[in-house]
Amino acid sequence: MTTQISGLEHLCDRIAFYVERILALALILGIALNFINGMGRYLTGFTLSGADEIEIYILIWIAFLGAAVVTWRRQHLRMDVLVNACGPAIRKGVAVLEAIVMLAVALLVFWQSLLYVKRVFDFGAVSDIARVPTWIPHSAIFICFGAIAMIVVIQGVQAIKRRQQAESDLSESDR
Repeated sequence: MTTQISGLEHLCDRIAFYVERILALALILGIALNFINGMGRYLTGFTLSGADEIEIYILIWIAFLGAAVVTWRRQHLRMDVLVNACGPAIRKGVAVLEAIVMLAVALLVFWQSLLYVKRVFDFGAVSDIARVPTWIPHSAIFICFGAIAMIVVIQGVQAIKRRQQAESDLSESDR
């Protein structure tokens, strides 16, 4: 079972690595669109129609998929000075509570945004200028929070397996 967790962890690390690279390229694309639009506006009076909308959609995807990567890497901002000053039992309790709350919120946002995207898709809504189907940028939310929910579950299972392994190793050393 440990090999499966390690393989899964390796796969998730690789996915996070590639998502970061794709998001970096998307940011470069957004900056290039902004630069081209700015230069065109001030030098020739020409602008790319809908470029601003597309730039915003790129930033939405960057923010939400980036949040999933940050969650996987456990690099989100924290205010944990007080928790770190507590004993191990309290730290574990806070970690469990944090995981439960994160999973509940992620599942709630996932479900509500999925319902919204379905309605927008069924309605056939498109953006005003670029005519991009609006379900595309809105999908970033349910994809991100679905990924965050899966990450919380995967990391929870990993923590349980590590604890079981540590208890097993401890009981074997007592023999």
